[in-house]
Amino acid sequence: MSGTKKTQAETTAATAAAVEARAAASKAKEGSKEPVAYVGPDIKNVAINGTVYIDGLPEPLQEKIGDVPALKGLLVPISNLAAAGVAITTQGTALNNLYNAVSAKLQEQQKNR
Repeated sequence: MSGTKKTQAETTAATAAAVEARAAASKAKEGSKEPVAYVGPDIKNVAINGTVYIDGLPEPLQEKIGDVPALKGLLVPISNLAAAGVAITTQGTALNNLYNAVSAKLQEQQKNR
């Protein structure tokens, strides 16, 4: 039974690594027109988790990325959306850590208003 759990953990880690690699590759493509989805925490009047952006990002989100640059890492190509969802919910993955860090930063900014 423990062999099965190890295999599942390895599979999850491999999936997260693949998501990160695809995200890095898509960021490297200048002018890529693939729609992106925001997979971060909801930001009032700026972005909602799961929103898909087809023709670029709206101005309020671009401004928020200027304040919190890590938000850009939570914009994933829709072709990677399912794998990103798994990675975000898997504790210890890069996307999970990024989500948690961004969430904490946004909460800190909200408190300081």
